Amino acid sequence: MLNIRFVNHASVVISDGDVSLLSDPWYWGTAFHDGWSLLCENTEEEIKYVLDTITHIWISHEHPDHFHVPFFKKYSSVLKQKQIKVLFQETKDKRVVGFLESMGLKVEELKHEKEYYLSTTFKIKCVKSSFYDSALLSEVCGKTIFNLNDCNLHEIEEVRKFRGKYGTCHILLTQFSYAAWKGGKENLAWRESAAIEKLNSVLNQSKILSAQYVIPFASFVRFSNSFNAYLNDSVNTPNSLIKFMKREDADLIFFRPMETQDIKDFSQNSDSLGFWMDKFKNISYCPLIEYEKVESVEELKGLYKNYRDRIFKRNNYCMIWLLAKLRVFGAFQKLNILIKDSGVIISFDLVSDDFLIVNEEPHLAMSFQSIKLIFLNDFGFDTLTVNGCFEEIKEGGFSRATKVLAIGNLNNLGIFINPYIILRADIIIIFINLLAKVSKRLKRN
Repeated sequence: MLNIRFVNHASVVISDGDVSLLSDPWYWGTAFHDGWSLLCENTEEEIKYVLDTITHIWISHEHPDHFHVPFFKKYSSVLKQKQIKVLFQETKDKRVVGFLESMGLKVEELKHEKEYYLSTTFKIKCVKSSFYDSALLSEVCGKTIFNLNDCNLHEIEEVRKFRGKYGTCHILLTQFSYAAWKGGKENLAWRESAAIEKLNSVLNQSKILSAQYVIPFASFVRFSNSFNAYLNDSVNTPNSLIKFMKREDADLIFFRPMETQDIKDFSQNSDSLGFWMDKFKNISYCPLIEYEKVESVEELKGLYKNYRDRIFKRNNYCMIWLLAKLRVFGAFQKLNILIKDSGVIISFDLVSDDFLIVNEEPHLAMSFQSIKLIFLNDFGFDTLTVNGCFEEIKEGGFSRATKVLAIGNLNNLGIFINPYIILRADIIIIFINLLAKVSKRLKRN
């Protein structure tokens, strides 16, 4: 009875006949502050059909292309009526779980690496990855299915370590193209190398994890804003992955939306492959989203004051001041940003409440709406690095901005600049290593 239905992007249904587990529902609308759009959207009839057939929903992580808040708001009554249980990794902040429970939904937190039985033939294990990602390792009717979605498993040694801990799989679901800012319009070399690295990631995962079938997913999107559309120029397509993997033993299976296959009869449907190839070919003809242009520097001053107040309610001012003055890792230095709407360059640093208009070289350029997003939300800068709706103007500008604005990201993860930060040194090391890799890429390209 084991079958898999692909719904869209990173959303699939795995069913053993009694239990049907849906992952990461995102079926319409945009994600990452109007930066991403689906290559195709699901109809209302398709969504209702999916909800009529599932028993559980698993959310891999909090990014909006996986945890799509409008979906849960729109269909909460249906989920309650059908008693569909939502599964999410255990976190300290309980933010996602609290949101879902506030709507009256049934939620179960999955402890890291603990096994759970959804039925006698359906066993799952949630494995946390990096800052906030997670993978779901399922054993269904004797078959092992690894859903790695966006997990940071790229290098050979990383995948070998994963295999040593969790074993091999029969079916692998994994992302197949890059999904974030890659160095600006002129940095084609980075995008091309990022695309090849993603192909190598799929290759490494499939070989080392001994997958018989690989279902590429979680990359059926386009950068859809006028600020970031250039990022589409090097994304991987089904054909590029097929050519790259042609000598490997694993079978690649590209599903079209709502396609269902029995695991005993897995095969590539030529119409499904053609469906996606047409979608990728037509990306450049799709309409682009334009941010509303605003020129109110006074509004930004007020937003910055509130942003700074929020930061220092949760972080130690003296420690941040000391890090800035001693230039530890270059953190919390003055940052200049060109607001593209008006041509105005604003300047600020956290240790001062000054918010100035200057005639100096900017480090970054972005829209009013993007800087507003950062000032209003802890996840704002993280969203910006994914949607790529900005430009690095001065060499080292992105690294400098990260060492100022990423404090919101850290706070969003429950990490604060205070004497207890030493207890989260592992996360800080991951953060610094990631930033170092990006900085090397920018210098190299």
